Amino acid sequence: MNYSIEIGKIIEGALKGDSVKIQNYTKLLIDKLLVDGEEKTAQKFSKLLAGVESNTLSPSGLSSFSNTIPVDNESRIALADILLPAENMNTAILSEKNQKELEEFVLNYKTADKLNELGIGVSNTLLLYGPPGCGKTKSAQWIAKQLGLPLITARLDSLISSYLGTTAKNIRILFEYAQRMPCVLLLDEFDAIAKARDDANELGELKRIVNSLLQNIDAMSKDSLLIAATNHSDLLDRAVWRRFDYKIEVKYPDIQNISRLLDLFINKKFDLSIKNKELLSYAFQGCSGATIEEIVKKSIRECVVNNKEFSVRNVYAELFAFKGFPDEQSNKKAYQKEVINYLYKEIGKPFSYDAIAEILNISKSQIKPLMNCNGGSENE
Repeated sequence: MNYSIEIGKIIEGALKGDSVKIQNYTKLLIDKLLVDGEEKTAQKFSKLLAGVESNTLSPSGLSSFSNTIPVDNESRIALADILLPAENMNTAILSEKNQKELEEFVLNYKTADKLNELGIGVSNTLLLYGPPGCGKTKSAQWIAKQLGLPLITARLDSLISSYLGTTAKNIRILFEYAQRMPCVLLLDEFDAIAKARDDANELGELKRIVNSLLQNIDAMSKDSLLIAATNHSDLLDRAVWRRFDYKIEVKYPDIQNISRLLDLFINKKFDLSIKNKELLSYAFQGCSGATIEEIVKKSIRECVVNNKEFSVRNVYAELFAFKGFPDEQSNKKAYQKEVINYLYKEIGKPFSYDAIAEILNISKSQIKPLMNCNGGSENE
């Protein structure tokens, strides 16, 4: 049956007397009908929707959702932030394997009608784990963008409370809110509320929080989407893992993706030759996407602020500073030796003497003596 998710949610809202859920999913149904060319039916439903007096949702779009986000009773801070489809301009650059896994998750939801018809059901939960800054949050944003849904991101500063039982209550309120509208619910820094219950250093409140979390995930409708992201998968409670149909490990970007990230962050504002981009991609190995963005933007910012012409050497300088190399101005010889050892010995190909000499702005004949020297002050 077509539109099984929307019809199911509308019926569910009617049975529970939840007019907000009915209106939200009726709006989504109208949008899908228009996309499929069912204009007469869409117009009929639009007239019905327009005739309903509601302060929760306007027929023109999803903007009113931001006004209905629940708040923590003590702090009065919103329990979540919302990113609407029209505002979602984020791009996720991931490995080919990760990209295919995300596309499969999206396709699984888009083919919900066929899956429901076969009695299989939709896989609606996804756990993203891996090192910080590798694109887990951006992956969730990409999924929401592909589905044309708002992304609701839980705010840990308001979700977690020092008052006994309040955190579990906030989790329940947030889950109930997310199921009243078409959206993707993101629980970022997931280990903060899903930590293993056998941790001897934790108090009994943690067990109540995890129990509440598990109950809410189990009670969540299969038509709703839940994504969790964590940098510390080893801390998660074992029972939590079983609640997620899809589990994707997001790793550090490879050479190809580093090159794509450089294109994204430099964004044709400055010239960067193919050869320089290739060398930089190798130099950035082992860095997260967030770190690469920080270094590239910092190098551009430094040139603009000081009215200097941008050069690839500026990017290298910021990269080497990030890695903790000696300061070039105060100890030039030690700096050069560290750079040579890193590029030529640790990375190797494609960093030839010619390439390193250009990066350091020295002659090729100076490299071997520097490689064998013991560093020290330039003026010694």
